[in-house]
Amino acid sequence: MYQGIFIDDQKADEHFAKLMSTSGANGLTVKFQQPIELITLANQIVENKPAFVALDYRLDEDRKTQQNVYKAEPLAQQLRSYTSENVARDFPIILVSHENRITGFDNDVVAHNLFDCRFTKQEVADNPEHRKKMMLSLVKGYQRMIKNWSKKSERWATFFALDKEERVVVAYQAIRELDKLKAPHQVAQHILRYVIWRQGLLLDKDNVLAQLGVAKKGGGIDPLFARLKKDKVIYSGVFSEGWTRWWRHRLQDWGKQLCDEPLGNLTARERVVCLNENLGLNLSPAESRWQEHTDALFAFACDSCHQPTEQQYSVIAYEPEPLYYSFIQRKHICWKCVETGEFAESGLAIDDGERFIVEMIQNGEMRN
Repeated sequence: MYQGIFIDDQKADEHFAKLMSTSGANGLTVKFQQPIELITLANQIVENKPAFVALDYRLDEDRKTQQNVYKAEPLAQQLRSYTSENVARDFPIILVSHENRITGFDNDVVAHNLFDCRFTKQEVADNPEHRKKMMLSLVKGYQRMIKNWSKKSERWATFFALDKEERVVVAYQAIRELDKLKAPHQVAQHILRYVIWRQGLLLDKDNVLAQLGVAKKGGGIDPLFARLKKDKVIYSGVFSEGWTRWWRHRLQDWGKQLCDEPLGNLTARERVVCLNENLGLNLSPAESRWQEHTDALFAFACDSCHQPTEQQYSVIAYEPEPLYYSFIQRKHICWKCVETGEFAESGLAIDDGERFIVEMIQNGEMRN
């Protein structure tokens, strides 16, 4: 049983510790604690050797003493400084706070590198089982990294659970840079931000369906993913228990072997015919939102509507920071979402380099 700590100055929120706990021999028990003087609390936490720490963003609202007036950031900094020098004692640190406080954290860019994840308390309360899986996955991922930390030359491949034959396939120079990072929490944050949470080396369910040309609302979806899991297309590296992902290169190899042709050369209708014939399924082909037919060469899922879309009929989304690694897939917005303006509801913006084509779409010129 792994042991965790939840620090919050509000006694009324003590029940969130239970919502973050998981039963079982390999589960996670989270205990609640109110903050005390900063350095004393940091020392107390590391002495307890936790496997997991959750912090409320504001630890300064119960102002009984001036010593307790601090936020989560300086406490997390103290803990990260310690684990940078003691990698065998490293652990995930997450933020669990109310919506208005999370907004303050989002604006505090300096603090982002201190935390693995951040959840609102509403998210934890509304879907505790899903959040528990993520939190326990962080714990197990850290333990796995610590166990294999000394394997310098192949550390990244071990973390990703790659076979020897395929290590060359994903041996990007950028990925090998993980070997230069000094502590498990640094590697964890890079894997989460640039591999798990972004499309590229790995794909989420929406992008797998787009690659296969399959309609999201059709039949046969569950048997399809069961087959992909059986055929080991699924990612089984660190944090896979909390975030289900699929290897892009394995999916491409799987599709080519099944259909005797790279999937990218086939229309959605042709891809689904192949899948149904070879797997005995009843899948439906996805329909292009722009072209309104199934003879589309889908490349990925739109980051606005999450429906399959074509490279030809999409624009690049604006991203304020340059892509950290070359293997990360750029975010795209389908022409339909540009036409309707619905992409703005997802918090997306269009890259300035696409301005000319966007004006043509919005003026109806691309429909002529």
